[in-house]
Amino acid sequence: MKNISCHVQRFNNVKVFVVFFDDLRAADEKPRGDCIQCGCPTSWYNFNGRCYKYILTPQKWFGAQVHCASMGANLVSIHSSHEQTFVTALISSFDPSERPTWIGFNDLFQEGRWTWSDGSEVNFVFWSTGEPNGGTGQNCVLNWGTNWKWIDYPCSYSFPFVCTLS
Repeated sequence: MKNISCHVQRFNNVKVFVVFFDDLRAADEKPRGDCIQCGCPTSWYNFNGRCYKYILTPQKWFGAQVHCASMGANLVSIHSSHEQTFVTALISSFDPSERPTWIGFNDLFQEGRWTWSDGSEVNFVFWSTGEPNGGTGQNCVLNWGTNWKWIDYPCSYSFPFVCTLS
């Protein structure tokens, strides 16, 4: 069994939380590093007052949203480059292969009108060059590739995902 320890580092001038998996410590030994859960439930991670959880088990976009909702959360909405950096660091911490990951951005209700599944304001986008490009066949959004830019993609494919509690 492993224990999680962590510390804060700066990455591209943004504080990110680096997670390490260590052998279990003695019961009376205090954990090393800063608390990154700070007000979040177990296995959720805090950034700017919101709690995030990476789910490695692939789901279709709708299944991912339902899974998040079952925990009182939504698929992640991203509102700044700092938050984008945090989310990608969270993904990388739990999935070294850095697979594409569902986020809550979609145009399911009106083609070309992109919204967040949690209903929050769209005040930041991080599209890859040439995106969105899928028309009516690609209505959900993935964090994708080595630069973690967003692409629109068919919702019927299964990928890991990130949930957030506000």
